[in-house]
Amino acid sequence: MNTFDPGAIRKAVTEFTPLRPQKFQDLIPAKGVIVELRQKRASYRSIADLLTQHCLPTSKTAIAMFCHQVLGENVRPRKRVARKRPPTFASPNGLLSPPDSPMPDETGAPTTGAHDNSNGNGAPLAQPRGPRIAQIRKLNPQPNEKTDSHP
Repeated sequence: MNTFDPGAIRKAVTEFTPLRPQKFQDLIPAKGVIVELRQKRASYRSIADLLTQHCLPTSKTAIAMFCHQVLGENVRPRKRVARKRPPTFASPNGLLSPPDSPMPDETGAPTTGAHDNSNGNGAPLAQPRGPRIAQIRKLNPQPNEKTDSHP
């Protein structure tokens, strides 16, 4: 068996090349150009198009990642579109009640106003969103039906 030779190991380490290419190695030579274009407020897409036209094919995502990781640009958070939800009000007993429920007036009778929640025949137009509860339709399954429970 061969003995450990530190000189041979050092030589192997100097000759070692990683199997995977280094990240952004194609964009490093164009770093100055990218910095100058970003100072002129060029978009990632326009920088990628310009570099692709000049024999350096790349994508806008690669340019964005290069700018964030190598140039140290701040990552702006995405703008989220706020979903508009109808407000829900907590009743004194801690339960949530829909805002369109009729409120009693001084006589104690519920008032109906412009936001009546029915279409005239007593059927509600739309129910407020909330947790959905499973409806058990078959309480006593037939003996030949398969069920999820095991005897």
